[in-house]
Amino acid sequence: MELKDILDSNIISVGLEADSKEDALRKMSQMLLENKNIDNVDQFVEDIFEREKIGVTGIGNGVAIPHGKSDSVKQVGIAIAVLKTPIKWETLDGKDVKTIFLFCVSNENDAAHDHLFLLSKIAKKIADDEFLAKINSAKTVDEVLACVGGN
Repeated sequence: MELKDILDSNIISVGLEADSKEDALRKMSQMLLENKNIDNVDQFVEDIFEREKIGVTGIGNGVAIPHGKSDSVKQVGIAIAVLKTPIKWETLDGKDVKTIFLFCVSNENDAAHDHLFLLSKIAKKIADDEFLAKINSAKTVDEVLACVGGN
């Protein structure tokens, strides 16, 4: 499995308007529901917030990588949102979040491998300042796909 295999323009939003972390996660989860990645928004969001209790997912530089590991997941995916305006989020650097990579993985044992693999691919990209500048300033879904899509 490669990033390009699971990236889907239907679960990417540029200019997403959200006034809070929960609002952003709910809107992103709705995209996942409409794309048939999940079958229950409320359960998925609840599972995201359970994971949030374990540790901070705002990794800094305007990026958050929340994890939706849930029984409501029917198809692995990464929903991506570049927000219209940054929002408050618990982050390692204390700064607001502009871009969210929401991991959508099932609770099945095989999914743990997929989750770690996808996380490592995104982590490598996020470590690159040029990537961060491009993703945070993306104006279209195609720009996001071009930025994230390379393996």
